[in-house]
Amino acid sequence: MSTLEDLPVAPTEKGWGPLAARGEVSARSLRAAPIALHGGDFSFPLAVLERAALAGNIAAMATWCAAQGVELAPHGKTYMSPEIAHQQIAAGAWAITVASVAQLQAYHAHGVRRFIVANQLADRASIAWLAGVADAQVWVNVDSVEGVGFLADELARAGGSVNVFVELGHPGGRTGARSVAVALEVAQAAAARPQLRVAGVSGYEGTLGHHGLPEENARVAQWAQELASLGATLYGKGLLPDGYVVTAGGSAFPDVVAATLKGSVGPGDPVVVLRSGAYAVHDDGYYACVTPHDRGADGPALRPALSLWVPVLSRPEPDLALLLLGRRDAGFDEGLPIPREVLHRDGRRVAAPGLTVTALNDQHAFLSLPAGFDLGPGDLVHVGISHPCTTLDKWRVIPVIDEDERVVDLVHTLF
Repeated sequence: MSTLEDLPVAPTEKGWGPLAARGEVSARSLRAAPIALHGGDFSFPLAVLERAALAGNIAAMATWCAAQGVELAPHGKTYMSPEIAHQQIAAGAWAITVASVAQLQAYHAHGVRRFIVANQLADRASIAWLAGVADAQVWVNVDSVEGVGFLADELARAGGSVNVFVELGHPGGRTGARSVAVALEVAQAAAARPQLRVAGVSGYEGTLGHHGLPEENARVAQWAQELASLGATLYGKGLLPDGYVVTAGGSAFPDVVAATLKGSVGPGDPVVVLRSGAYAVHDDGYYACVTPHDRGADGPALRPALSLWVPVLSRPEPDLALLLLGRRDAGFDEGLPIPREVLHRDGRRVAAPGLTVTALNDQHAFLSLPAGFDLGPGDLVHVGISHPCTTLDKWRVIPVIDEDERVVDLVHTLF
């Protein structure tokens, strides 16, 4: 982590240009001498992370998981940030989850050593690289006999081995065996190959629902029961060791997954691991509607930690303003940015009721607003986001602010 602490921010990083062009700035320098966010040193649009919200979310999820008796392997693809991953590990994370070996390599280069690859391995170069890594514990998914054969053959060629989870899916979902019977065949095939150590069962429930509705919760619970049953079946047949792992997603449905798996696991003292990803940053949109606490169920209390400050460019019509905010700055796959407040160029702050982002172009946002609302060029609109993954991947260096809106740190995103 020391290399990142001292890495100078390049003037080419979005928002940092004016400050970085005047002299070296790094995480270490910001911790020693914080800089006012609105003091004229940063250009906008600019994504920011609130330190207290980020730390609070990480602590809240860790505490909640401990109370449920489950482990947490946060999905690192949400952030691709070593700084955030190490905060999660310090809070007790069991491992960091990734979606690919490329993501694993990025985190491994910055000191992370325990990983779940929540996917199948499907290319020779990735498998060969992984076979040569001696200082990391890695678990990967398998969901077909053919996939088992490919993985084992490539590991044999490279002289390596790996832990595997047998993945259970559902019809119409993503990866994963489509039935317990097929999953049993996969487990038997994996157990027959010395390059593979069958360590547990895995799955992803997020494709069973999108809104936290009761009927979606019921589908997730039924699937989680099947996943637990698969683990018990494999353990009973001698295909899993004591202390095997049962792992599921857990971003939108952590309450249902945790309660169902803990209530359904069989003998063998299995370890239940959630792979929740978005919780550390949370959002103002999609996750604010579906996570348990926000919909009145049992879950950690989270608050949005990521937002953007964006300038008003033009007020060409009474009920329309154009913002310097586009698809290159904010995600839009699960909803458009949500205005929170306005910071006028004279320093006044007002709430943003009635302001709505209606469309994003590559570099512009269309802002609908009441005809008499005071807003003009040079004002800043503070917006929240929906679905953090696709906003975070548009920023490589993000300022971290304290409660006084001073930039006191930064985080890097690796992709």
